[in-house]
Amino acid sequence: MKGKRVSGLDCAAPADQMIQTALHAQLAAMCALRRKALEWSDPEGVHDMRVLSRRLRSAIADFEPHLKKPALPIAKLKTIAKSLGAVRDEDVAIAALEELKASAHGEVSDGIEVFIEERKLIRDDARKALKKAIQRPAVGELRKEFESRLEKIAVASKKSSARSIARIATTFGRIGTRVVTVRLKELRAASPHIFFPFENTELHEVRILAKRLRYALDLFDCCWGEDIKAAAKEIALLQTSLGELHDCDVWIEDLGARLKKASSRDPSDRAHEPTNVAAIWLLKHFARERTEHYRDALGRWQQWESERFLKGLASRILVPDLKTEPHRTH
Repeated sequence: MKGKRVSGLDCAAPADQMIQTALHAQLAAMCALRRKALEWSDPEGVHDMRVLSRRLRSAIADFEPHLKKPALPIAKLKTIAKSLGAVRDEDVAIAALEELKASAHGEVSDGIEVFIEERKLIRDDARKALKKAIQRPAVGELRKEFESRLEKIAVASKKSSARSIARIATTFGRIGTRVVTVRLKELRAASPHIFFPFENTELHEVRILAKRLRYALDLFDCCWGEDIKAAAKEIALLQTSLGELHDCDVWIEDLGARLKKASSRDPSDRAHEPTNVAAIWLLKHFARERTEHYRDALGRWQQWESERFLKGLASRILVPDLKTEPHRTH
């Protein structure tokens, strides 16, 4: 497995076998990045492991409604994902501040350097927590428990009619259709929030739902081919715009809180002047950036609506025609 896709999935195969194959591969890929995530000189290690942890959790959420118990150990996985996220957030913030500092001068540059040093201290603590969370025994324990439960999972059967006890064979493709249909409905239901630029929480939720839909399309794209891969890339663009918007919201809230606190200090105290000047400069920057990201997201959604993009996607992910040769990945 490399990133998005799992090899060996067969749309026409029994769902329980393919679910085990998919989750096993995703877990193994995530755990394999443990050492790379602890190489602080390359922040991409943390990023890659975090993304794979998200994809694994998303796949579990996709599959769980269709499975019998036992449940998979999601709590331990969330702990690891949270630790990865804490480090990644600081890596991204520090990189953004360093880039902005390069275009600033005087007190603004000095103030941004203070912010960078503050973030580095926070990252140091986050790295310590991550090192503990993904130490070899902890990851080994997670993997052992996960795989033990994975061996026992089974797809919940459905009856062909209310009176019959005959069971309908559940294929991986049929599960895929159900999962993607649900994810599409969730995104459509939340989509009106995109017309309200200052509904920060709701816009973030739209972004999360877009990400879940994209992950589901990536997971099941062996069933529908290249057009679904293209649709997933299109959805990723909306997710990116809303993600950048959310990042701006976080910066704006943080900077606003800092400046509010600074306003209560003695005006004659000039020690914090560089950070105040820098905070205002950054606040103006992120307010402008947020507007651009919102316009990008809104424009893309408008294009989707005019092209009936999501409706077209819904029609393409109906139960695959298993009478023909199914798509396979190798």
